[in-house]
Amino acid sequence: MLVFIIRRSLQSVVVLFAMSLLVFVGVYAIGNPVDILINPQADQIDRENAIIALGLDKPLWAQYWSFLTGVFHGDLGRSFVHSTSALGLVLERMPATMELAMTAMLISIVLGIPLGLWAGLKPDGVAGRTIMAGSILGFSLPTFWVGLMLIMVFSVMLGWLPSNGRGPTTLLSVLCPSRSCRSTAGRISSCRRPTSPSSSLPC
Repeated sequence: MLVFIIRRSLQSVVVLFAMSLLVFVGVYAIGNPVDILINPQADQIDRENAIIALGLDKPLWAQYWSFLTGVFHGDLGRSFVHSTSALGLVLERMPATMELAMTAMLISIVLGIPLGLWAGLKPDGVAGRTIMAGSILGFSLPTFWVGLMLIMVFSVMLGWLPSNGRGPTTLLSVLCPSRSCRSTAGRISSCRRPTSPSSSLPC
């Protein structure tokens, strides 16, 4: 069991490294970040100052290396879009993510296991065939389409739930490495760090 856990942990590290590299390079593959981040009405001097402030004047490998060194120190850098700590943004949204994960796990335990046992014990019955058909349909439908249909039914048609948003979340400030990281009504103040925003993956 210990060998299995160690092997899975190492595989997770490799996957995280590969994904971070793909996302980092993908930011430049879809276009120049400068054109997205800087006001097109800005003159050349303002553009050059913004590029230097964001650290985009450095080579791509230097920007990624700066990000990696920050990760090993528990700092994910700063978000291009929100101009705040990337780790703070992750922790701000962590409660909502945990709620979704725990709710999905609860539904799978309460409904999935009994229905799966029923379908396995009576595969030729009407109930068993219905459960299997519903399971296959659920796996086959794209999740983004299912989400849109659920919004349409429960928000637009029935009006039971809001179409978006969740409300304020609680920041897990104890996990933030910077003393200036703290929660304020729905937003995160900047984690003060001397490095440039280019050392982070965009959130």
